[in-house]
Amino acid sequence: MAANGAAGQKHQGFADLDGIDIFDKVKDKKVKAADKAGEAKHHALQEMALQIANELVKQAAPEDKPFVGAQPMLLKKPSIATPEETERVTLVTCKTVQRLIKDAKAVHVFVGQDARHSLDAKQLLDCAVDHDNKAPTTVSMASDWLHTLPFTTAPKHFDTGDRLLIYIGTPGKYLSMCIKSYRGEFDKAYKADRLVILCKGVCMLPLGTQEQNIFGLDQDAVVKTIVAAVRSKGGVDWGHGTGTRAALLQKAFGYPEGHALPKTLTYSGDAGGDSTPFDYLVSYVKYLNEVKLAKPTIPVTNWFDTGLLVSVLQGCIVNAGTSLLTDGDGLAMLRDASIGHIISKLNQMLCVEPFNTTKGVYNFFIGDGACRLNGGVELALHLIEGKKPASLTTLFIFNNHKWAIEDNLVAGTEKEHVLHNKDFYDLVQNHDQVCICENELELRETLALLSRRTDAYLQGKGSPGLSIVVVRGMDIELPPVIGDIGPIRKSVEMKFMRDVLGKFSAGCQHKIPLYGCSAFEYIQYLHIFMEEMPEGQNYQYVCGR
Repeated sequence: MAANGAAGQKHQGFADLDGIDIFDKVKDKKVKAADKAGEAKHHALQEMALQIANELVKQAAPEDKPFVGAQPMLLKKPSIATPEETERVTLVTCKTVQRLIKDAKAVHVFVGQDARHSLDAKQLLDCAVDHDNKAPTTVSMASDWLHTLPFTTAPKHFDTGDRLLIYIGTPGKYLSMCIKSYRGEFDKAYKADRLVILCKGVCMLPLGTQEQNIFGLDQDAVVKTIVAAVRSKGGVDWGHGTGTRAALLQKAFGYPEGHALPKTLTYSGDAGGDSTPFDYLVSYVKYLNEVKLAKPTIPVTNWFDTGLLVSVLQGCIVNAGTSLLTDGDGLAMLRDASIGHIISKLNQMLCVEPFNTTKGVYNFFIGDGACRLNGGVELALHLIEGKKPASLTTLFIFNNHKWAIEDNLVAGTEKEHVLHNKDFYDLVQNHDQVCICENELELRETLALLSRRTDAYLQGKGSPGLSIVVVRGMDIELPPVIGDIGPIRKSVEMKFMRDVLGKFSAGCQHKIPLYGCSAFEYIQYLHIFMEEMPEGQNYQYVCGR
């Protein structure tokens, strides 16, 4: 391995438990070219990334289509329902839900992770039977909740078919994309007027001839009504397969009996061939699930940021039948598609009691763009130097030197999207708690070491602390994904941008800097404004990075 010019020192890995550089063990091994199986996996990864990019294409709403039915409500000032209003809309909702359940041929109720504290929802889960599958109602733990529980074989999920679909909890588009939950089922149910979603005092449900949103209701009262209505309809089946209810509910509400720690990770032979870097990371997350199953009372949690490579990793984990093993905050960040939010979570876990005084195993996964935007490495080094938490924590940073999704959404390689950070990471790796994995061999050796550290830590033979693992070589090339940009050119939003920014720049002698962070939510609007609109010629874009 060549020496790093920026650092002036030899590239090296973490020291093993016996003090030996772990990369010394792989000097004589190589990364083989992908064979047919490996090429098929790379193609599948590209297809997954393409699907993710397609999900993020911005769709402009047609001006000639009236906004009717269940649409987002823009509140220009706070609006709090009075007790009388709450009582009225709750009554309307309860009567409507009762009628829908009574008239439906069959019902499927999903209980989301943020509804787990509802005693009434728990009652519905408790009364389900997992050996019949003939009842008119089926109840399932929603996929988001399942991914906070440890498993290495995914619980079964049955297609809702033409049933009345009731979801109690908070769904999210980006989250559903990452965990591959109910893809298309909500849309089909919505179009067929058989979708009910109860979420934080709001209910979407068929009312009249279309789906509508009702705001400001008493959610507990509506849950009680749902439970009473489905129980009066007949029996309730368990939606995850025969003989699985007790084990899943024990994981969710109790402490299942633990057992011996799993074997640590070991890899042999050359890397590559039929394997990809994602395979090794999936094996590590699977190992963490096995650790949690062995030590159910010890926190073992992963947090995943927003971004292309991290989203693809989550897809690979889910496809392997393994739990993401995250928590409620992890789910909330994925629902919001919140870039860099896990860095705040890292700070919380290592600085706030009782998290920083509790034994636990924590892993964070983030891309280099989001990490840089949120000062991730500087914060991590601050925490390594200044804090002494009781947990064993690893921050994984995928270093592919660019904002990946954004380039695909504008059909070009923007110089502002390039992240010139190689020298930075080469320099930072001189720290004992920082390691750069340049290839699959180094990555799998590092993951094997982390499993050994975890094993020793949980047996009281290893020390807690925070480590940084920088992963290179996991880039995915995609064709442009721009969708139909015609409506964007003609949209109200583009007209607003042209009007406001055109007036603001009138008479300026120099181009005005326009600062942003290349966020995929608006990058297509910004790109068209800068490249095609005359008003955009008065501006220069500066990525906030």
